[in-house]
Amino acid sequence: MLLEWTLPKENTDKSPLTNLAQFKILRSVGDLVGEACRGCGEKTEVFYEGRLNLEDKGKRMSFYIEDLAPRKVYVFQVVTLNRRGYPSAPSNPVEVFWDDPPPMPIKVRVEGGDKRVDLFWEPVSGATGYNIYRKEEGKDFLSFPLNREPLPLSQYTDLGVENDRAYVYSIRAVRRVVKTDIEGKGALTPRVVPTDLIPPSAPSGLVAIPLKNGIELHWRRNPEPDLLGYYVYRRKLGEEKFKRLTPEYLTKELYLDTEVEIGKDYEYAITAVDHSPRRNESPFSEEVRVKYLY
Repeated sequence: MLLEWTLPKENTDKSPLTNLAQFKILRSVGDLVGEACRGCGEKTEVFYEGRLNLEDKGKRMSFYIEDLAPRKVYVFQVVTLNRRGYPSAPSNPVEVFWDDPPPMPIKVRVEGGDKRVDLFWEPVSGATGYNIYRKEEGKDFLSFPLNREPLPLSQYTDLGVENDRAYVYSIRAVRRVVKTDIEGKGALTPRVVPTDLIPPSAPSGLVAIPLKNGIELHWRRNPEPDLLGYYVYRRKLGEEKFKRLTPEYLTKELYLDTEVEIGKDYEYAITAVDHSPRRNESPFSEEVRVKYLY
């Protein structure tokens, strides 16, 4: 369980805080009987003490608590002390209704798409929901899940990812005990890399015009925001397959083919290519056929 709080910035009289020295975590323990606590608040003890510096004032603090016993209710509060040992008033109490956590999800499956990751897992018996945590490869998981509330279904789609970055997820089952959501251990997914697999649409409006120095092609601009450019293909009459004329992509909707012979028939087609590392290429545009006569 993660306990978090914010250290004070000033004294109770609004004067500057100049002698922050220590914090203490207070705890009382009672028995969970039905949905009530028997014995809560009867005995408060110092659970943990930590040193502070003046630079810590206003800082967000966190403390990870393990080894909680099932069927117990814990009440936590935090106090801070100055160098003279004078304590602040206790923080607001936090009640934790604790019981055995749910088991770890199994049969986890992850699929990367275009700026999305889809997660699937087998439902966990006794779970009231699920939390999803994400990290980039080489970094740590964040303290809070991606979802604001526990998920009711055993699937999740993450649309907050970027293509061509590696991610790992932790899926944790949640069990609601009175007012506390208890998380089980996380099931880690394999590494997943969202990738753009969708090619641009085929270019349209292709026109071929014989000119003195070759055959000029022009076509309409593709609408895709991730458009990189175009490739030009040609085949001579009788050839089965198109051959690409442009080793590099074109950035303009215009091309002049100068390698033509008078009286020969040629067929042309254009494809569009996107910015993704895969360089997804569209289907061919509608073909145009032209005889070079000038």
